[in-house]
Amino acid sequence: MKNKNILSIKTDYKNRFNRKLWMAERRRDLKYYFDSRNLVYGKFEDEPFWSVVPRTSLWKIPSMGSPGFDGWYGIAGDHPTDVVPLNYFDGDIRKVLDHFVKKWLHASEKLKQGEDFGDFRIEHIEERPTIGQLIEDRALRLERFVAAEDLWTGKNISLLPPAPTPDDESEID
Repeated sequence: MKNKNILSIKTDYKNRFNRKLWMAERRRDLKYYFDSRNLVYGKFEDEPFWSVVPRTSLWKIPSMGSPGFDGWYGIAGDHPTDVVPLNYFDGDIRKVLDHFVKKWLHASEKLKQGEDFGDFRIEHIEERPTIGQLIEDRALRLERFVAAEDLWTGKNISLLPPAPTPDDESEID
């Protein structure tokens, strides 16, 4: 039973400080992903290539001097952190997101059956089915972005940071 005396506080992501904090956390998630797999990468940008804050962000991460390899698209947010080589796509964000949806749905099926899926490091084997269900849920949520025509037709500009609000002006840099 919920305690009615506890207030629910929602984060205002229209506030520039909160957005920057969320972006920094996603950048940190991706750096951890690369470092934990001993992948060598170039400098991260301050802002993602594309995002829907606070749900998902897509970043371009450069490689470090590998001829013929440009780097990765990295995804971080309220779902697994993952990467895919830039060279597989022609810059079409929707195709990149769809790639992650399909990959995660495939992984979720394996995990729900208790099988291993190499890209997901699961410490306790008995948790695979539960984690598989969670990954499936996150993949289906991301799939809604892929299917949402208004995100891709140019009619909806919500992908860009919102215009500053009066409380943004008081932010201390």
